Amino acid sequence: NRTANIALLHYRDGEKRYILAPRNLKQGTLLESGATADIKIGNNLPLRNMPTGTTIHAVELKPGGGAKMARSAGSSVQLLGKEGKYAILRMPSSEIRRVDIR
Repeated sequence: NRTANIALLHYRDGEKRYILAPRNLKQGTLLESGATADIKIGNNLPLRNMPTGTTIHAVELKPGGGAKMARSAGSSVQLLGKEGKYAILRMPSSEIRRVDIR
């Protein structure tokens, strides 16, 4: 009973994993993960490395805790700013939340 679309990733080492698929992700797209990943659809990187105004999905409340916010189909949050160790996010409900920036 889930609404989010998923994508099957094929890693270079032969491993395969599913992720929550971002809107407009195309089959065959090469994705990057990590602090130095480019800012583009499907890439995964820490909030501290994203520019203000970025629209994102599948956000972790704590680093390594797994995605807790903006996981359902069509949902996203907007990065409004950064204050010290926190990122300021606008939720789909328009609520403003602070989460760990790492």
